[in-house]
Formats: sequence, C-alpha cells, structure tokens
Amino acid sequence: DIRQMVDEFSAFARMPSPIIRTENLSNIAKHAVLLQRVAYPEIEFVLTKSDYSIEVACDFAQISQSLINLLKNSVEAIESNSLNADHKGIIRVSLDTKKGEHSITITDNGPGFPQEKMNRLTEPYVTTRDRGTGLGLAIVSKIMEDHGGTLSLSNEVKGGAVARLIFPELKKVKLTDGGT
Repeated sequence: DIRQMVDEFSAFARMPSPIIRTENLSNIAKHAVLLQRVAYPEIEFVLTKSDYSIEVACDFAQISQSLINLLKNSVEAIESNSLNADHKGIIRVSLDTKKGEHSITITDNGPGFPQEKMNRLTEPYVTTRDRGTGLGLAIVSKIMEDHGGTLSLSNEVKGGAVARLIFPELKKVKLTDGGT
C-alpha cells in the first residue's frame, strides 16, 4: 500500500548515521528472533548461537532492524509458498565467526530468491512480491555498507533463501597513554 511505500522510502532517504558501539551479536539475534516468534507463532524459528560471545562494532537499532527485515522477508516467502498445507515454515538463524569475519545467517524453507533477479535484489524498488516496495533489502544493504560489512543473498540447493549479514572482525586497538 502507498503509505507503507512512503514510510519505507522516508526511512531509506534519511537513514541516520549509525551510532557505533561494541554490541553482542547473540543478543541482537535473540531479540529479533523473539519478536518474530511472538508475531508469527505458526512458523518455527531456530536460533543457533555461537559457543562464545561475538562482539561487533555496530548500531544496535540498525542491525536489529536489518535482521527483522530479513526475518519478515522469510516469513512472507514462506506464507506465499504455503499452498501445500503440510509445508511447515522453518526459519533458521545462526551466528558464526571464521576467517576474520562474523556473520548472522538467516535460512528459510520458502521458494528462494528468483534467479533472474538475484543480482538486483538490493537495488531500490526491485521486489519479488506483488505488494512489496522493493526497499527492505536496499535498506539492509545500505545499513551493512555503513557498518563496513556486507549483505550476501543466495539460494539453498534444496530450495529456500539464504541471507547473511557479514561484519568485519572487531579489531583490538592497543591503548596508549599519549606520553602523559
């Protein structure tokens, strides 16, 4: 609807600069998944956290919003795919650290991203849904760019979409006393 499009465009156009603090990715993921479990009890949300604390330099609100946008995309994809009454919607969220980067990966068992639009999905106004504004993934991509990270989109071989928020590893900075 037009109001939603105006709201999303406004959010996109005047995206505030991130307020960067050291945040725990597990807490952000737990918070976002909890909100979606309450909103969509018919879908199973599986959160797999890391065995250790994953800390990144980020804006808690912006990364939460990014994760919620991605989870809602998964929900909508699953709901559009629910012609088969036996199809139980499952969204998996996992946290990982490897090769100097941290990531949150969202995997669903919906229809996946349309192959012909894969390289354009983060462009503003490109949508795969009849009622989509085409700004959700553009906003997530911009937020990740502002954080020095990336949004990666792909499809599972067996069907379903995969979205990854990839963050640079938090660098340890040696504090000096400045000679005083």
